[in-house]
Amino acid sequence: MKEHVRAGTEVVDGLRGIAILLVFGFHSWLFSFYTPPWPFSVFAESGYLGVELFFLISGFCLFFPYARHVLDGGPAQSVKTFAYRRFIKIVPSYVLALIATLLVALPHFARIQYLAPAAFTHLLFLNNWYNDPLGGTNAVFWSLGVEVQFYLIFPLLAILFMRGPLPTLAAMVAIAIGYRYAFAGCCILTEPVTRQVPAFLDIFALGMFSAYAVVYARTRLAWTGRARLGFTLAAIGSLVVLWFMLASAGQAEFVTMQRAQWVLLGRTGLAFALAVLVIGSCLSQTWWRKLLANPVLVFISVLSYNLYLWHTLIELYLLQHHLPPTAALNPHDDDAWKPWFLGLSVLLSVLVSAAVTYFIERPLLETVRPHRFAFPWKRVLAGEKPAAPEIAS
Repeated sequence: MKEHVRAGTEVVDGLRGIAILLVFGFHSWLFSFYTPPWPFSVFAESGYLGVELFFLISGFCLFFPYARHVLDGGPAQSVKTFAYRRFIKIVPSYVLALIATLLVALPHFARIQYLAPAAFTHLLFLNNWYNDPLGGTNAVFWSLGVEVQFYLIFPLLAILFMRGPLPTLAAMVAIAIGYRYAFAGCCILTEPVTRQVPAFLDIFALGMFSAYAVVYARTRLAWTGRARLGFTLAAIGSLVVLWFMLASAGQAEFVTMQRAQWVLLGRTGLAFALAVLVIGSCLSQTWWRKLLANPVLVFISVLSYNLYLWHTLIELYLLQHHLPPTAALNPHDDDAWKPWFLGLSVLLSVLVSAAVTYFIERPLLETVRPHRFAFPWKRVLAGEKPAAPEIAS
């Protein structure tokens, strides 16, 4: 965390926490049929756009070391190191969630051989290329396919970006817009078409550009420190713009095809607004950075990957088994059931994701650099008594 604060990027942890809250809120709305009062209803109805924020943060975090290397003389990151870090961050937790998903989905498949191809494509992160038979059991896996496939082309994109950030940004944005419009007439509702890497290149590109802009401003622009109020106001202004964009996306959720059309027309604008939020917040006054990187959001950020992997699976299981119990044949007809369902799904999702993060994900990440909130397996295996976990990132 101290390194993030020195770089001014601790706000990214807070924004990652906001991203998972948006996605969690959206899926909870779908599963429970509970619509919170305004203004929280806006976040529930458009929370699927939290995935876009995740993608932009991914582009930012992936490219930040490269930007520091080019602009600030930071250490270079090899492709081998990049691949290893991505593997231990993504794969072990993903495989565990995939196994649990397969077990939950198994009773709904007439024959095991129908489930085996789905498991295979998911293990290869190719499930977004097909109509995913596991999508009804765990709705978030498609985005992991997009993310990992982006990792494969990222080293090349990083080289291009370091040589010419603006031309590369323009090219990636143009490819994304061109791809979405090219298939708008035939396939705007076809998920194996719309959920491909080219459709999200503008989001990733603006995340990378945000990282470059933050490092450039901090290392090459002498007036950056004097302009912190302006950056803070820009970040706050971007939130206002984002609010109206989320509200319009939420309204599109209720009209056939309008959500897909909103994404077609609005994703690039959303990406630019998010980039302004990230850049402005990273270069903002201290009080704004502390507000975004508050302990609650930072801790949620620590759990965010596993919360993302597990929450829909847990909510589906609770819904299928009428948990908490309800006298109504359809739980959605019982208004008293809805808050109990939401509370239980939040509790179980946090407990499961915290356990996976603490015992699996963070200890593996410690093989790269020290992490808090990581079970000290080495000391335990050596016979030492573990200390209480530290939850700060």
